[in-house]
Amino acid sequence: MTRVFNDLDPTTHMHHSCADLLEGGRVFAATIMFQRYTDLHLNYILGNSGTITPPSSWQIALSTTAVSAMARNSIISVTVSGTNVNEIGSTTPAGYARQAVARTIATGSIDWAASTFDNTLVGGGTSQAADQVTFTFTGAPSPQGANSWFMGDGTSLNAGQIYVAADTAATRNFANGDTEKVTVTLKSG
Repeated sequence: MTRVFNDLDPTTHMHHSCADLLEGGRVFAATIMFQRYTDLHLNYILGNSGTITPPSSWQIALSTTAVSAMARNSIISVTVSGTNVNEIGSTTPAGYARQAVARTIATGSIDWAASTFDNTLVGGGTSQAADQVTFTFTGAPSPQGANSWFMGDGTSLNAGQIYVAADTAATRNFANGDTEKVTVTLKSG
């Protein structure tokens, strides 16, 4: 079974989470921008600080935690409590692994397209989409049940920093032969 979803569109302002916004006939899933993303923008881009740097590639991952249970300072943790984010497959991957999106633009690898700008007063802004990534399963991962995906760093499951996350359209359970395809689109306006 193949499922495709493109859930991250923080719509306007990228500094708060949005829940089920309807714009132009599209329903946007709940999204959240984490403190680490804001720190990267303010300290690295604006402040030219060496205390925080972007990862060598962005890692797309699946989580059992819905965005409604996350906070801007949530951490990835095997212990599901409070606002912790729990990644699927951390105990039994069953073929699951994070998927890399390179920090390049249109080089032929899985990376980002050039950004586009829409000057529409309502709903306009700059957006940038990554190439689609595919998760392939050789069995049922444990923990199971993807309720969201997130963009983080590092390849170790249930570790690293979270930058942004978005809900899937529904809880997604996986079995041998299943694939999941994710296309990340970031938008600010």
